[in-house]
Amino acid sequence: MKLICSDAYEWAKTVPDKSIDHIITDYEYGAYFPFDEFVRICKGTILTFCSEKDNPLQGNITERAYWIKTPSTKNYKKRLGRFVEHIHILKQDEYDVFNTNLHWSNYTGVFTDLVEEKGWYWKKPPSLMERLVRIYTNPGDTVLDPYCGYGTTLEACSKWGRESIGIDIDQERIDYCKEKLK
Repeated sequence: MKLICSDAYEWAKTVPDKSIDHIITDYEYGAYFPFDEFVRICKGTILTFCSEKDNPLQGNITERAYWIKTPSTKNYKKRLGRFVEHIHILKQDEYDVFNTNLHWSNYTGVFTDLVEEKGWYWKKPPSLMERLVRIYTNPGDTVLDPYCGYGTTLEACSKWGRESIGIDIDQERIDYCKEKLK
């Protein structure tokens, strides 16, 4: 596992073409998602969580999935709550992975894993990230999480025999990941 404190876009510009097997991430919704650079450096699947309003893969979606989050009582003064996060998936031809060795119930595309820990924002459930890593990557693959936050994707990669690179622009989050994953 490698951790880097950097802007994901600036870092990606330094990486050779097709040198990353897969990208699995949860970027900051509404922020810039450097789609063209990520397609350039990744030869396999690009998977990102997003809101229903976001289009990080610029319409280049080969699959969609959904995570139904734990209901919350936050911020309902002006609109109804939204408990569904979209998962946009782009499977590229150079390295198309889809492992079918799990029970059939893992492939519905609608996930209901519960949030397990408090944090500075919604932390993805480890069980969900492990499932996505196991379905869309192979042991030994290199997985990039360019917005690693809590390091949940990196943790799933480590548990299931994948190499990982975590990037975050916030040194506090990188330090958190280093401490948690050592």
